[in-house]
Amino acid sequence: MRHGADGAAPLLAAPVARSADAGMSEQAGMSVEGSMQPPDSRRLEHVLGHMLGAGAAIVERTQNLYTSSFASEVVTCRQGDGAVCRLLCKYGPTGVDSGHGHRGGVAYEGAVYRHALEPAALGAPRLWGVHDERGEGRTWLVIEYLDNAERLAWRPEGMGMAATWIARFHVTMERRVDAPELAFLRRYDEDYLAGWAARAELLVSEVWKRRFPWWPRVCERFGECARLLLEAPATVIHGEYYPKNILCVGDVVQPVDWESAAVGPGEVDLASLLEGWPEELVRECVASYQRARWPLGSPAGFERVLDAARVYFGLRWLGDHAALTEAQSSVRRFDGLGKAARRLGLID
Repeated sequence: MRHGADGAAPLLAAPVARSADAGMSEQAGMSVEGSMQPPDSRRLEHVLGHMLGAGAAIVERTQNLYTSSFASEVVTCRQGDGAVCRLLCKYGPTGVDSGHGHRGGVAYEGAVYRHALEPAALGAPRLWGVHDERGEGRTWLVIEYLDNAERLAWRPEGMGMAATWIARFHVTMERRVDAPELAFLRRYDEDYLAGWAARAELLVSEVWKRRFPWWPRVCERFGECARLLLEAPATVIHGEYYPKNILCVGDVVQPVDWESAAVGPGEVDLASLLEGWPEELVRECVASYQRARWPLGSPAGFERVLDAARVYFGLRWLGDHAALTEAQSSVRRFDGLGKAARRLGLID
């Protein structure tokens, strides 16, 4: 994947129960292990004062229950005019990438908010600021905390809204994909995609290969999937558009955790959104996405690109971390990957 600049991590709203489907991808995001500790209150208040204005004071600090890649906390502040605001503060090592180049760091996510999400004006938590402590090797991301939000993972009735939101985002960003201010974004390329197939081939054990004898053939022919993905129209993508990373405030969709944002085919986001859901709901969401992105009709080959994205995601998770690859829950990864590969004619 070609690189540009900066780095990021996951954020959350008020504690909401998680779905079982969220578990694997959340574990895969733990490569940095939240190693950066939050600053002391005096230092935190000083920095937030520059973002919120004179007279801002910390009222309360609480741990973010859903911290994964980086340390984060919820900070309640009283501004100089007496207004109370809630912030999500995330802390990560300066300039750190993880996930084999798939995820940026905290500064990268801040740049995505500033240069992609804010201009798109489609709805995202407000970015208050990014603070770089190079002397400490630590970067902070400060964004709006959404108190009344629910995770889409527990609101399947919101899946159609999420498909429509990401389709509109893709339309907007396809027009801006080559804008100079977005040059920092990573870009999916042949080397990046091939790397997942190579790592997955190394990590998948003989036990799995005996259970899924078609596995070597998928790895051998993954280049065909890569070509489909790279020939599709490029836009800015979330990169891990799973329901666990999508918050709903009423009927308003607010995707979060943009550290995997990149330039690539929009079908990647649709594939991650739909993973593991019943076929009827999948069909409804695909139709919603198509209507919103291509009102006059989707391009020929759309379904093949979507299946290529499903194969990519299967390899992406199987090629990320040995413990995840060997987990029994990987059966669903193999099953989904195999179905998509058969539809593409990669395997019999």
